[in-house]
This record gives sequence, C-alpha cells and structure tokens, in this order.
Amino acid sequence: MNSDSPRDEQLLATDEESRAAMRAYLQRSEVRLSTLHRIGQALLGGSALILLLPLFLRDVVPRMLTLLIAWFDAGQPLLPIAAIGVASGLVILLPIPSIFLLVGDLLGFYFTSNTFGAHVSGPEGQKRVIFNPRFIIPGLGFNNDELSARTKKLLQDGRDDEWTRALLVPRSLDDAGWRDRFDTRMFEIWGEVMPKGAAGDPERLRQQFRLAGLGRDRTLAKDVARTEALLARHVIFVRTAVLRYSKALLLLISTTVAMLAASGLIEQAIREDASGGRFSEGFPYRYLLLVAVVFVFWSPLAARSVTAPLRIIDHYTPGIGKHSDVYRDRKTTQYESATIFVTLIVLIAASTALLWAATATGGPGLLVGVLLVLTGIGFWFMALSDYRATPRSTIAAVKLLLRGYDAPSISPELEAARARRDAEAPPQDD
Repeated sequence: MNSDSPRDEQLLATDEESRAAMRAYLQRSEVRLSTLHRIGQALLGGSALILLLPLFLRDVVPRMLTLLIAWFDAGQPLLPIAAIGVASGLVILLPIPSIFLLVGDLLGFYFTSNTFGAHVSGPEGQKRVIFNPRFIIPGLGFNNDELSARTKKLLQDGRDDEWTRALLVPRSLDDAGWRDRFDTRMFEIWGEVMPKGAAGDPERLRQQFRLAGLGRDRTLAKDVARTEALLARHVIFVRTAVLRYSKALLLLISTTVAMLAASGLIEQAIREDASGGRFSEGFPYRYLLLVAVVFVFWSPLAARSVTAPLRIIDHYTPGIGKHSDVYRDRKTTQYESATIFVTLIVLIAASTALLWAATATGGPGLLVGVLLVLTGIGFWFMALSDYRATPRSTIAAVKLLLRGYDAPSISPELEAARARRDAEAPPQDD
C-alpha cells in the first residue's frame, strides 16, 4: 500500500503473531472510529445552531423590503436601490450555500453507497451495480477464519436460533405483511426471489445482513483492509467538514452582525418618518448612506472571516511551508474563493449606493462618501493580504460551486504534463 512497505524477507512475524497484531489493530481502530464519530456528532449538533439564524434575522428581510418598496413607490432613482438590493440579497443568501455544503459533508461522513449487483435486462446483466445508501460503518460480523470446526458448528447453531433470527426476521408468520413487503423490496432492488413463508426466512436473514454491509467473505485480513479504508475515508471527510464548519460559523457571525446593524438603521428611519414608515416623501438618503456603509464594511469582514481558519492553522504551525501553499489544493479553498468573489460584488454594489447617497445629501457628503468607500476597499485588500488564489481559479471556484462540483476542474497543465511524461517514457518491449 505504501512506498515504505517492508520487503517480504523483512517480514519475520509468524502467522499467529500477524493474526494477533491484526486483532489488536481492529481493537485500536474501534477507538479511533469512536473518536471520529464523536467529532461528527459535535459538528452535527453545531450545525443545528444555524437553525437559530431565522430567530436573529426575523426582522431583517421585512426591514430591507420596506426600504426597497418605499424607495420604489416614491419614484427615487433606481440605480442606488438596485445596488443595495443586490448587496443585501447576496449578504443574506451567502450563508445558505455554506449550510448545504456542511450538510453534504456530514452526509458523506455518515453514509456510503452500498453497491450490489442489480437485476437488469441487457448484455451487462448482473455486472450492473445499484446505488443503495447505508450507514458508513457496516455491521460487525464474526470472522469465519477465526473458528475451529467445533466452534463453527456452535456458532451456526446460535445463528439458527429462532429467537436470534427474530431480531431481524419476525418469528411468527403473523407478521402484518412484513415478509411480503420485504420480499417485494428485495425483488425490486436486487431481483431476489425468496420463497413464501418460513421457507424464505434464511434468505431474508441474509438480505438483512446484506443491507447492513455484511458480506459472506468475513476474514480477519479483509476486516483489517476495510477498516484501513474506512478510517482513511472518515479522516478525509471530517477534515473537510471541520474546515467548512469553521468558515460557515465565522461567516454567519459577521453576516448576522451586519444584517442586524442594517435592520436597526432602517427601523430608526421608520421611527423618524412623519408618515409612520410609509416614507411618502421617499426614503432618507442619509439612512441609505448608513446602510450602504454597513455592507461596504461587511465585505472585508466576511472576506477575513472565511479565510481565517486556514490562516489560524498556519499560525499555529510556523515554519512548515507557507500559507500560500494551501491554495494549491483548490478543493480545500473552493468555498472561500467563491465567497471572496461574492464579497467583491457586494463591495462594488454597496460602494455605488454609498456614493450616490453621499452625492444626494449634498455638502461634504460626497467627500465623506469617497473616504468611506476608499476605507472599505483598503480594508478589503488588507483582509486578502495572504489570499493567493488567482482570479482564474476564483472564477472557476464560483462556477464549480454553482454546479455542485468539487474543485479543481480538469487542468490543461496536467494534460500537458502527462503528454510530456508519455513522450519521455522509454518504449515498452513487446
């Protein structure tokens, strides 16, 4: 499996010592799997905090709609309100993809595709596999190669015990139609035809084990191989999920603060309006300016928040490469790259509305507006001081995220490198 695997002449352990080592490994792996699943459980519980978002932001959407409708009804210019609408819409909607991605990571952590041969017509026949998701950890079966002839018979007697079998297959034929429903399900999924009544119970029991991920080839060595792959899969998925959760949490905090601030400003404008919030004379430009300022400064705050986890990890591991190295792995940075692009759109839209409102207020308002926009842009560039994704990869991350794919896309550089390698490879003898 690994390049540093020992050669056969270095393997000095006896068969019994090897089997003892495999048993010990399986015991250790159970502890590791338990630890990983506790992490997954914490992430699953933490993701439920996102359900509190509507509680904190229940007044945000009505307030923003009040601003948009009042501005439109008063016949005020459409450009600034369109810009504020784009900015506020992106700010409110941005956390939603992070929630979906986090749930997807957790589903990938907890489930796998249980593929089996399916009954189909055509030349492929039983070679076709069917998707049937199951929990990632399979049922635990005893290894057949760990039995003597005597204990094998004892185990088989135990498996044939009617009360043991009743845990998976009803003992009585008065099963409220369970056998008929189960037989129909197995036939529709895999084409299994089971006898009616008690005669089909052994096969029903086997199909139940099959649904739990237990095959007939239960050997110690295969258990070890599967466990190695299972641990690797868990570590890969939990790595992505923890990073995604950290980014989503920090982004959610910055978004909540910004939207509460914008909602508070609109509410204050409603209180001061002589028509009781109908804004018959139009929405005040000074409050539009303040709302735009909130979104202008949200952009660098969100950009810094979504890039913070990887930066913090680099901070606690000094001297191990450079932070820019992480952007070679575009899957790890895909969501934050797409978020950076969104923050840029919000910054442009909010700056447009801010400058328009500053101009409309007259006096020194335009100068103040220009200074605020320049400050927001400066903060945005400061927030991205260690962001090393190229514009091309950032745009690609947005496209892949919208399509639901993992970065990166097919690389022309990879194809060119493969062509060079094939050209330089010595010819193979026939």
